[in-house]
Amino acid sequence: MKNTNDRSQDTSIKKFNCLAVAAILLMTFNATQVSGEEKLSKDQLAFFETKIRPVLVENCYACHSEKANENQGGLLLDSREGMRRGGDSGPAVVPENLSASLLIAAIRYSSDDLQMPPEDNGGKLPAHVIRDFETWVRMGAPDPRDGPAKIVSSYDTSDANSWWSFQPIKRVMPSSMSVASPHEAWPRTDIDKFIAAKWESNGLTPVGDAEPTVLLRRLRFDLTGLPPSQKEMADFLSQWQKAPAARQELLENTVDRLLDSREFAERWGRHWLDVARYAESSGKDVNLVYPHAWRYRDYVIDAFDKDKPFDVFLREQIAGDLLPAKNESERAEHLIATAFLALGENPINERNAKQFAVDLADDQIAVVSQAFLGQTVACARCHDHRFDPITQRDYTALAGIFLSTETKYGTAGAVGGRNRAGLIELPAGANLPVVGNGMSSAETSGKQRKLERLKEQQRSARAQRANGGRATDRLTDFDIVRINTQISQLEFELSIINEDGSAKALAMGVADRPVSLPEIRRPGRPERPRSPQNGRPMRPGQRMPPNRQMRPGQPMQAGANREQMQQRGRNQASGFEQIGDSPLFLRGNIENEGQEVPRGIPALLGSGEDILIRRGSGRLQLAEALVSPDNTLTSRVIVNRTWHWLFGRGIVASVDNFGTSGAEPSHPELLDYLADRFVQNGWSMKDLIREITLSRVYQLSSSYDAVNFAADPDNSYLWRHTSRRLEAEELRDAILSAAGRLDLSPEPASLIGRAGDGPIGGLRFQAVTLDEIGGADHQFRSIYLPATRSVQPAVLADFDPPDSSATDGAREATNVPSQALFMLNSEFVAQQSQHLADTALRKYPGRSVSSSVPQRLEFVFQSILNRAPTEHETQAARRLLGEFDTPRQAWTSIVRSLFASAEFRFID
Repeated sequence: MKNTNDRSQDTSIKKFNCLAVAAILLMTFNATQVSGEEKLSKDQLAFFETKIRPVLVENCYACHSEKANENQGGLLLDSREGMRRGGDSGPAVVPENLSASLLIAAIRYSSDDLQMPPEDNGGKLPAHVIRDFETWVRMGAPDPRDGPAKIVSSYDTSDANSWWSFQPIKRVMPSSMSVASPHEAWPRTDIDKFIAAKWESNGLTPVGDAEPTVLLRRLRFDLTGLPPSQKEMADFLSQWQKAPAARQELLENTVDRLLDSREFAERWGRHWLDVARYAESSGKDVNLVYPHAWRYRDYVIDAFDKDKPFDVFLREQIAGDLLPAKNESERAEHLIATAFLALGENPINERNAKQFAVDLADDQIAVVSQAFLGQTVACARCHDHRFDPITQRDYTALAGIFLSTETKYGTAGAVGGRNRAGLIELPAGANLPVVGNGMSSAETSGKQRKLERLKEQQRSARAQRANGGRATDRLTDFDIVRINTQISQLEFELSIINEDGSAKALAMGVADRPVSLPEIRRPGRPERPRSPQNGRPMRPGQRMPPNRQMRPGQPMQAGANREQMQQRGRNQASGFEQIGDSPLFLRGNIENEGQEVPRGIPALLGSGEDILIRRGSGRLQLAEALVSPDNTLTSRVIVNRTWHWLFGRGIVASVDNFGTSGAEPSHPELLDYLADRFVQNGWSMKDLIREITLSRVYQLSSSYDAVNFAADPDNSYLWRHTSRRLEAEELRDAILSAAGRLDLSPEPASLIGRAGDGPIGGLRFQAVTLDEIGGADHQFRSIYLPATRSVQPAVLADFDPPDSSATDGAREATNVPSQALFMLNSEFVAQQSQHLADTALRKYPGRSVSSSVPQRLEFVFQSILNRAPTEHETQAARRLLGEFDTPRQAWTSIVRSLFASAEFRFID
């Protein structure tokens, strides 16, 4: 039964809901108008362009497009309308309805008279392509094609090779930029000269500089993800007003202080985690947790804290295990960094181990090429890239690098231990924190005995069923699967403890596969000769010499021995158990192998010339190529990402796509200037951020100007600073900070790390429940909340959290009614509002609702909006306070209204 205080609080909330809605409607931005066009999210568009359109172009347009010589069956597949209208037999695609979509039936070869593509035109599509089309239809068949689609009849690389991002970076001097009147006196920094030079030709005039309160709040959120404290704001304003001539020095000191804070590392570490598709679970149909992913999260935060040079940061993530280390702590750091390659959305329960290995390599190619190069190389998996000069052979050369790499993501596997993986044991001398209590000697012995019993049952069952024999053990197929699963789980549990039962210090990551394996052949085909050890990547017709030998002094993979390798060959062998090259899979079908392609790095993505991998997997050579002085992409991409994170829009708007289907830079000279300077300054992220935030263009007001808006509505030329909505983590952290409840000292590891191995949800072996993740909340910063695929903490879910299925360098930023409803109804917001109200009442006591109104109102406005209330707001607050009976109810409602305002959710 509720007590009187609870009932009073319920009444307070009801009054708040009635009174605050009008205020919120006035204080929030209008929702986006819905046009007649089909609205697609970034993820939907990417799925269509990478998974659906290329297959349609290659396999369907020749017979079913507007430009086909003879359209068959009245079916047009080169537009959204044509596909949904269908042909003589009915609609080809019915969104969200697989059974009614004839295209799905056709590509499945469901009947003899409905098979697309036909056998004489390539035959049935690969299974993974069919699954992509099924997924696309289930998600509503999102399709951006408003009119007829073009047919790509042939691939011409001449135009693509001349694309701006593939050209050498030019060393541009700021003094060469001509700034015309009346803007010649406007620039304060070299960056400003590049910006001002564009204004005259575009008929633009900059708005004024931002007010100091706006500027400090902007700097605070952009650099740390947190609002300024009241004291910090007061001190800043005092110095700003006291010494106008020293304002630039004040800004420099402020930026330096923020860059040196741990809060900066947490904020910018979160940016990189978006790019790295960081998550603490595998996703897909069997969503298994990654209990050790948190080590990579902490590695990234530490890297930004120490201002680790970006080229070093890159090398460690791609090839940290292959780098020298001066001590065990640095060795551990290098190993943890390679989790970048292990964190992907992996189909752990894939039945075909070979398909799993190829899919895993595809994820690694995608994340490396997009995160560091802004290139969609994975689009060339099944055919030459349709837009960029990347061939399927180039893709296959990279695939050999990652297929020669063992990925240790650390799960016991799904049904029967399918596609399970171990972990990396970290050096004991690194003295790293360990999650887990280990096992007692009795518990360890018990598990070992149980494991032996289960293995004996497994051996007996296999022997009885060998060669079609009749089983007498009365075990069903389900029993055998259960036994296999339990064996997998027990082996995994015993592998993560030391001999004394204590928990090992473990991490996700990668390592090179062995150079050779005894008596193991890839299933289903004879041994193939290997690629040469020197020279350029081979071209068709070039002979392949014998297999490589292990180079002197090269160790076997940690923990590997003959017995383990033989067992791996017997259990779920993928055919990629050792370092080697990948065959070119025709149309992406793993069962349709072409010639092997030597491992290598395409010229376009590296140092300007093809590089053949001479030994090892090639990851180290790949990392070196990515930071080569001749690489045209890496420094441009990270500089552009930084600009986007500070301005809300990159110099290249398509931050994850520097290919020909992406955008061209609005200020190409500035991009090259910053990219060159970034490298010359030792790849320092802090120096880059410092230079940008101290520019005058960063410090502009966000004021509206009708003339400028008419000429440049997207603000591409930066005549003002664009307002941006706080990201999900910033909103939550800002609410906690304003309420005085944010704890800046998180516990080690994470909820997922403490939960241990197993699936999310489900009835058996579950590591953590959906409710535990969705309801997860503490007073640490949001970067330390659980970050699993398929379910998000409720306090983040409505505000566009990152998409962890792929690189997400530019988050969506919607402004929708569900966000206002969250602010109205969330228990989290209610608790923090009440806590801040209680603080205001204690700080400025008084028995009545109207006691100390100016002081209390000043306090809550400064806490939430970092400014004083206006006279109009003071009068509105007094009217609202008059509707409540008790001070606590009244001031809780005032606080919650401010949290729900657009001014709180947006940064000017």
